[in-house]
This record gives sequence, C-alpha cells and structure tokens, in this order.
Amino acid sequence: MATSGHVILLKKSIVEWNRWREDYRNIQPDLEGADLHDADLRNADLKKAIFDGANLKGANLQGADLGKAFFIDADLKGANLNETDCRGVLFQGTKFRGCTFKKANLRKVDFSDLDLREVDFREADLRKTNLVKSNLQEARFFKSDLRDTLLSEANLASAYLSSALMQGAQLQLANLNQAVLRYSMNLTPEQVQSAKIDHKTKVPHYLEIHWESENDFRCEEK
Repeated sequence: MATSGHVILLKKSIVEWNRWREDYRNIQPDLEGADLHDADLRNADLKKAIFDGANLKGANLQGADLGKAFFIDADLKGANLNETDCRGVLFQGTKFRGCTFKKANLRKVDFSDLDLREVDFREADLRKTNLVKSNLQEARFFKSDLRDTLLSEANLASAYLSSALMQGAQLQLANLNQAVLRYSMNLTPEQVQSAKIDHKTKVPHYLEIHWESENDFRCEEK
C-alpha cells in the first residue's frame, strides 16, 4: 500500500512535492494503490515513483517527469500525459483507453501486447519503442516520430499516421486496414508489403498499391 504521507504531500502542493524530491533524492515515492483520479499533477517530479494499482483516471500529469516509474495494473484511462518524460517507465497491465501522450518522450518504452485503443500519440517521440502485438486501433500518430519503432503484429486498424516519421519502423504482419498513412514520411514499399492492408488503407502519395486479388497486393514507388 501507498505511504500515506507521500499521497498527502502530492495532493497538497506540487511545488512542495518537488522541493521534497529535490531534498530527499534517496527516497522512492510509494503511491501504490493510491486514489489519484482527476488529480492535478502537472510538472510533478515522479521519477521512479511506484504507481502499481493506482487510480489515475482523468489525472492531469502534463509535463511530469515519470522516468523509470512503475505503473503495473494502474488505471490511466482518460489521463493527460502530454509532454511527459516516460523513458524507462514500466507499463504492465496498465489501462490506457482514451489517454493522451501528445509530445511525450516515449523512446524505448515497452508497450508490447497492451490495449492502446484510441490513445493519442500526436507528435510523440516513439523512436525504438516496443509496440509489438499491441492494440492500437484508432490510435492517433499525427507527426509522431516512429523511426525504428517495433510495430510487428500490432493492430493499427483505422489508426491515423499522417505525417509520421516511418523510417525503419517494423511493420511485419501489422494490421493497417483502413489506416491513414497519407503524408507519412520515409515509408518504403517493403514496409507496406510486410503488413496487412485493405482497399481503404491510405498510403502516401509517393507509393502506389496494385491489387492482384482481393487480398494480395504489390506496393511500389511511383
């Protein structure tokens, strides 16, 4: 269970909380199971904090430093994680439905095999992030940095990837049915060919799809 003093101080004042973190760097914040729904945690220093099982539904974490924090079985549905630093965060069994990571630093974060439907990743840094087998249906990646991102076997049905950076992104067996890839940059025919698409998938203007049967296609540069 959470240390009650940690929860009380965090809810009381972010300024005082950050000052306490600065003074006691050796203390790991214990917020396990804490009820922080709708809490205003903007710009909080939450590095290495333990949020396992915590209720953070609708919480505002914009600009918070979450580096190497633990969110095992935490509830982040509808939470604002825009502009957060999430490098090294452990997400496992975390609930994300409807949360936002706009302009967040998510480099090398492990999101594999998680439910990320409708999550907003606009302009987020997702370089080398592990999204293998994750459910990203209707997720938004407008202008996201997806260079060298692992998306193999991910469900990207109806995902919005317009203007995303796609160089080196691994898309083997990814579901791109009805996905919008228009204006995405540095996407190769080989990447598209390795994925699953349908007639409603929108590819960038520099690529062309030739349908050879109902399910078989060939992608090439124009």
